Amino acid sequence: MSVGDYHTLIEPIRARAEATPDWPAITLLFEDGTSETATIGEVWRDALGAASALDAAGLCKGDVATVAMGHGRGLIATFLGAVRLGVVPALVSTPTPRMDPDHYRTRVESLARGVGAVAVLVGSGEQTPLEGVLAGASCRVLVCGTSSGAVAADTPPAPSPADPAFMQFTSGTGGSQKAVLHGHAGLMRYLESKEMGHGFGPEDVVVCWTPLYHDQGLLSGLLAPLTIGFRSVLISPLHWVRQPAVLLRAMHDYGGTVSYMPNFALNHCVRAVREREVADLDLRRWRLLLLGGEPVRADSLRAFAERFAVQGFRASALRAGYGLAEMVEGVTAGLSGPPNVDWVDRGALQREQRAEPAVPEQPGAISFVSCGVPKDGAALRIVDPEDGTDLPERCVGEIRVKCSYRMLEYHRQAELTDASFVDGWFRTRDLGYVAAGELYVVGRHSDVILVGGRNLSPEDIETVAERVPGALPDRTVAFGVASESLGTERVVLVCESVDPGDAEQRIALERRLRLALTEALDVTLGELRLVERGWIVKTSSGKKSRRLSREKYGAQSVDAAAP
Repeated sequence: MSVGDYHTLIEPIRARAEATPDWPAITLLFEDGTSETATIGEVWRDALGAASALDAAGLCKGDVATVAMGHGRGLIATFLGAVRLGVVPALVSTPTPRMDPDHYRTRVESLARGVGAVAVLVGSGEQTPLEGVLAGASCRVLVCGTSSGAVAADTPPAPSPADPAFMQFTSGTGGSQKAVLHGHAGLMRYLESKEMGHGFGPEDVVVCWTPLYHDQGLLSGLLAPLTIGFRSVLISPLHWVRQPAVLLRAMHDYGGTVSYMPNFALNHCVRAVREREVADLDLRRWRLLLLGGEPVRADSLRAFAERFAVQGFRASALRAGYGLAEMVEGVTAGLSGPPNVDWVDRGALQREQRAEPAVPEQPGAISFVSCGVPKDGAALRIVDPEDGTDLPERCVGEIRVKCSYRMLEYHRQAELTDASFVDGWFRTRDLGYVAAGELYVVGRHSDVILVGGRNLSPEDIETVAERVPGALPDRTVAFGVASESLGTERVVLVCESVDPGDAEQRIALERRLRLALTEALDVTLGELRLVERGWIVKTSSGKKSRRLSREKYGAQSVDAAAP
């Protein structure tokens, strides 16, 4: 049966577990070189056991539970068990080794309070025992295991299509994050569009390192394979960052056909994978490499395809898409690859907001990569950001989308939910244009910084920075600047200082700022610039303008580089 024949996330998983219990559904790879494979029957029994344990702990249908668990079978069991019980799970990241435990505890408490979570669910036997990290937190902390079992007879019935399924946090790194609530009916419509768009079948094997608290990891790495019916090989993000060749090795070892990643990952593989690590690999089965989560760059696509061509990787496998958590994951996708690259005149783009065609050799020509066409059940418009009127082809405006699988709401933020839609069309705040029916994303209205697939809130960065002794209140500004070598943005923080020329004080303040941002948000600054009072550009109403400050930074950087 097709995934479109089911109405909730639970139904296809249960059906496959009953029909083919020994089918190997998920393989988990660990940094010590070991692996663990769970059959679909075991995945379902784990979920039932987790549901029973949560029920016994007093969690009820409709409750929200924040889930903070590391890479492993327990995370999958707890997430699916909560969904089976009707508890709404909201996944959050676990602390990296560099994060300060107190900052992490405060962050999790803030997120839990924001969504009204009745408990934070943590795993047992993890490398960083979160039960200890969260000790003393104001929220209830429950340790969840992977013991298999059966749902008790008096457990509430399985969820219905109208019920909420899970939440995703978006746009930020701390308490400012919004919680996007998704329902079963919309999720199943999205998964059906995913199945139809890329022709997934039982012969496919997805290899994925993106975290499950990210929509790309959760939907493409876990839920799509489980519900559509193909195998998933999961790698922890930290493992991949330290050893990017592990992804390519897994594609070879398990006959991988599909993978997902943000653009920066292409550059990381090209830069960090050593020839001896991949010399014996055969990547000819790799038919789809889908890119999303941050702007896709033509030079990154070309470099990756050329670097691994000798292993059999084909450029035709490359696809680019555009999506957002409010629409589950993806809105557009390339249906054939590699994606088209559109060269346009930079001057016309800046002066007239028009993407006038240009040739690569033309002075001032810049390129944008096609994000494809709308998925089944999705539509998009390009409108004037001021009055909402539709714009002609190749005119740059705000991207607005309408999907049959849109979110239910921003949880506990009814006014924000209502303000985000105009006649059913979602205001993405992103800028783009359409050419020959394909979407090209140009930039963002919002100030969110995209680094390595992460959405970083400049407000969060500035708030932490302004608490550091020596920094001035309301005198810092954070923004993202594109880096060609990294294939992503880097974070720039500009801080006004009483005396930026005092070398000793400047060095001490820089150290304090960098340490504070690492411990609180796990953010590494690309550049920290201390400037004189009055440098940061403000609006007529006295508010800091990140856009104008970024432009000023860019102009000064160009002037400094000039001979």
